[in-house]
Amino acid sequence: MPCFWTLAFAVICFATGAIASEEQFRLIDDIFYKKRYNKVVRPVINETTPILITTELYLSQINDVNEKFQTISTMVWLTQRWTDEYLQWDPEEYNDLTAIRLPSSLVWLPDTVLYNTRETSNAQLMSIETTMIINHDGSIDWSAPITLISQCSVNVNFYPFDAQRCKLKFGSWQHDARFIDYPEAIADASMYQHNGEWDTFEMSVKRNVKIYACCPDRQYPDVTFTLILRRKPLFYVVNLIIPCALISAMSMVEFILPCNSGEKVSLGITVLLSLTVFMLVVAENMPANSDDIPIIARYYIVTIFLVSFSTFMTVIVLNLHHRKYRVPNWVHSIFIGGLAPVFCLKVSSRRTKNIYNSRKHHFQLVPTASTATTYLDQDSYMSKEEASSMNNTPAHGHTEAPYTTQSQPRRPWDWKEQALMDCLTNVRFLAQRFAERDREEEMANEWQSVAKVMDRFFLCAYIICVVVMDVVIGMQIFQDHGITDEALKSAE
Repeated sequence: MPCFWTLAFAVICFATGAIASEEQFRLIDDIFYKKRYNKVVRPVINETTPILITTELYLSQINDVNEKFQTISTMVWLTQRWTDEYLQWDPEEYNDLTAIRLPSSLVWLPDTVLYNTRETSNAQLMSIETTMIINHDGSIDWSAPITLISQCSVNVNFYPFDAQRCKLKFGSWQHDARFIDYPEAIADASMYQHNGEWDTFEMSVKRNVKIYACCPDRQYPDVTFTLILRRKPLFYVVNLIIPCALISAMSMVEFILPCNSGEKVSLGITVLLSLTVFMLVVAENMPANSDDIPIIARYYIVTIFLVSFSTFMTVIVLNLHHRKYRVPNWVHSIFIGGLAPVFCLKVSSRRTKNIYNSRKHHFQLVPTASTATTYLDQDSYMSKEEASSMNNTPAHGHTEAPYTTQSQPRRPWDWKEQALMDCLTNVRFLAQRFAERDREEEMANEWQSVAKVMDRFFLCAYIICVVVMDVVIGMQIFQDHGITDEALKSAE
């Protein structure tokens, strides 16, 4: 058996690249064979003596913070120090050999686990194949680099201008404070490597003792490392916020675009669809959380509401622009007489006197008092029916002359006079139609002026709403710095 342990140790040293002296061979043979060391048994002589473990955590790198699954992946250097009472020797008996390095699989290891892990098991913490340092007084120094995936309750209220507090809780899984205790722990982030998305503000540690519902008569100690992170928002500002701001600014062009172009509503709907696509991109990275709405989501929601409202206002402007009936006096006085000068719009504020009764205005263009109309006065001539009736009267009959108030005799028209009279009637008809058309154009022009003033009014209201929204969102972003300072103070 002594040869077996010596041979096994030699094979392990050869496999791990370690060079062992004769004293180390003899020391290993004495410890593992003569003293019958068993790595399964807790290494204390007195069963009531607890093993005190000092835990040190050195943060090396933050791999990823997954907001959707509420996890954080970190690369750390985990160091555990404790005393093994069965691994003690006198250095004078082994040529002043004070320390040896052995694989961690040969000695007893504490069952320290990560309580809030998101992996399937904690086997990696208890079976890390690294070499540990064993001193002659039994103190063991076991260090190993390890990647931890733990739960981190991400607060998305100020995303992407947020600061997160993630915890790493270490403790024994089966041993309470009577057998294994963690009286001291050290947290260090000085070796933290640069990360393009997160900055580390602070890293602290606290020892806790809890009594769980399963075991009310036992106290389980643990050490909780708190990591305070601050997100770098430049990526999200460039790829999500600035495009949203530019797209929402396109809705201002909707008010400037002429109504006759026929593209005002189409532009508003296109902007609305673009914002919806960006909203879906943000929602893909966010957890299904109903407690808080991210600040970027609030920004998108308000922007979508404003763009929808601008489209609704554009429909109202187009409805006013295409009206052709009389403008009410109060509408004319408010928009054309009052708001148009305020918005520096040049519109006609005076109404034409004959705008709604322009028929007489056009009739004056026809020479009603000319020689032709005097000569062709309808009262001075017989109509065709009267002339035919006179020709059909028998000669022998005596018919009483009809009563007439005209002093001059009436005579039938000839074909020239009839043609002139028909031309005059047609001219009067055309004049009436043009009068109606001009009257409708005048009323349409007034409604277009009202729509123009209304469009400018909605543009100013939209700009004010956008500025107020940006100020409110900006105040919420600056409020995040105050929360971060409180988090830092609490962590200290």
